[in-house]
Amino acid sequence: MVALSVVLTRYVGFAPEGTPFRFEIGFLPIAFVGYLFGPFYSAVSYTVADLIGSLLSGYAPYLPITLMQTLTGAVFGFCFYRRKPTLLRISLTFTAIAAVIDILAKAPILSTLYGWEIGSTLLLRLYNALVNLPIRIVLFYFSARAMKEPLKKIFGKEKMKDFKDYANSFQAVTVPGLERISALTRKLGSPEEGLRFIHIAGTNGKGSTSACMAAILEDAGYTVGKYISPNLIKVNERISVSGEDIPDSDLERILSMIEPLSKEVQGELGIAPTQFEIWTAAAFVYFKERKCDFVVLEVGLGGELDATNVIKTNVIEIITRLGIDHKQYLGDTIESVASAKAGIIKERNETSATVTCSQDPSAMKVILDKCESLGKECIVPEPKPIASEGVCERFYLEGVGEILCGIPGYHQIENASLAAAAALRMSISPEHIKSGIARAQNPARFELIRKDPDVIYDGGHNENGITALNKSLERYYHGCPKTVVFACMADKEIKESLSLLSQGVTEFIFTTVKDNPRAESAKGLQKKAEGFGFFGEAYEDIGEAYEAAIKKNRLTVICGSLYLYKDLREFLDNNKTRKEMRK
Repeated sequence: MVALSVVLTRYVGFAPEGTPFRFEIGFLPIAFVGYLFGPFYSAVSYTVADLIGSLLSGYAPYLPITLMQTLTGAVFGFCFYRRKPTLLRISLTFTAIAAVIDILAKAPILSTLYGWEIGSTLLLRLYNALVNLPIRIVLFYFSARAMKEPLKKIFGKEKMKDFKDYANSFQAVTVPGLERISALTRKLGSPEEGLRFIHIAGTNGKGSTSACMAAILEDAGYTVGKYISPNLIKVNERISVSGEDIPDSDLERILSMIEPLSKEVQGELGIAPTQFEIWTAAAFVYFKERKCDFVVLEVGLGGELDATNVIKTNVIEIITRLGIDHKQYLGDTIESVASAKAGIIKERNETSATVTCSQDPSAMKVILDKCESLGKECIVPEPKPIASEGVCERFYLEGVGEILCGIPGYHQIENASLAAAAALRMSISPEHIKSGIARAQNPARFELIRKDPDVIYDGGHNENGITALNKSLERYYHGCPKTVVFACMADKEIKESLSLLSQGVTEFIFTTVKDNPRAESAKGLQKKAEGFGFFGEAYEDIGEAYEAAIKKNRLTVICGSLYLYKDLREFLDNNKTRKEMRK
């Protein structure tokens, strides 16, 4: 396309000497680049075409003009990418380019370059635009129509890939609200209706509580759907039935079903469903197809305005440990966080109960008030620790008896007791509750990655999570010097987390989560930490950070973000493969 643009500009275009007039159709291939691939590629293409064209014409590129071409290319992409090239859209786009770039921006540039009077230059640029504008509109409109079917055949699969790439990418900006997910599920035939949900919200512990809840129900013989976020290795992990992640074939089919409906929602509401909303809708479809007896439904962010809260009824709600997190969405007080989480409490609830742990008094009041207003019982289990078995805990809960946690960490007593109390309210037998919790697994939660020296990975990423991690470290590794490998998202507040982690003899190593637009760089994290008085090494690659930590030959704790787990596993798997190949 760049080469074609250069050829069309050089051999079809012309400019009378000594005037600011110019006629050329080198724009046409670039407009198609914007239409097919987006603003970045069209901007770069027009930049390269201008530079090459200038050199072939025997004169040095003039930076201000080149920048105007770059801007024009970007506008093509913004206006045409993934949009139907209607006559109105094309006319408005080329008119805007002519008015703002070709006249208002280029006139002063040409006036300065050639020493022309600015008023005359503006007038001549206007005449130039009036001549070029209708030609450009007609050329692109009929070219787009002529190329419609060939392009559909060539790029149809690519567009589906683009949708899946979008659906599977990181949600850099959360957009709270139920309008989009409601519209999308309606178009899918409301698959959530008729499903029986155990809805779980909270700041910390949702994943482990969900794992325990699903394991209990599976042990009791039910077909159980589970919806969680984020995933650790593959996005398929977010949607599972009876412990099996959704197969790629089913995922492909359901996303193909959702894509046109998602575009309809965007057309109607002016904003596309978010990645999380697409996944939530896909989960409902899959759970309906698999005829799940129960669905363990984990909230993404908040509660009241989270996409999962599109459901109208449930079996029971569970609210795990609350803390202040995601201030930009949930507010900066524990009461505002509790209010958002309590938004999942439904009047239509099969058990007439909500289960939560012993919360901060202000948060507990919000939850109790909400339960009372809806005539619901608020159940607060009181587990009694008994002893640890390795890094797993045994505890007693009234109505169930002694329970052994399958998921390691002292804080899992609380998460397991929430699942147990909910299951007991649902009339699940104590035997199934104990057996389910004992076999429950939830990777990246105080997971022992290797021994000698011990390496622990924990998904703790906020003050509550790090506090829980610290309690487990104190219980199982009391007094051991440690190296902390830490990474986090750029929007996270780290002072309290680092302060907690620094207790005892501690060295920090900062690293980065790969391929995540929200991630803080290792150097940036190091600088932030130094501002709070915490010093350490920085390695952008988790593999380098891991190897540097292992060389210190002492307990290593890797934490700060669940997203880091995938990077670590990839490094360890590749390293293992390389070692095996050398044998």
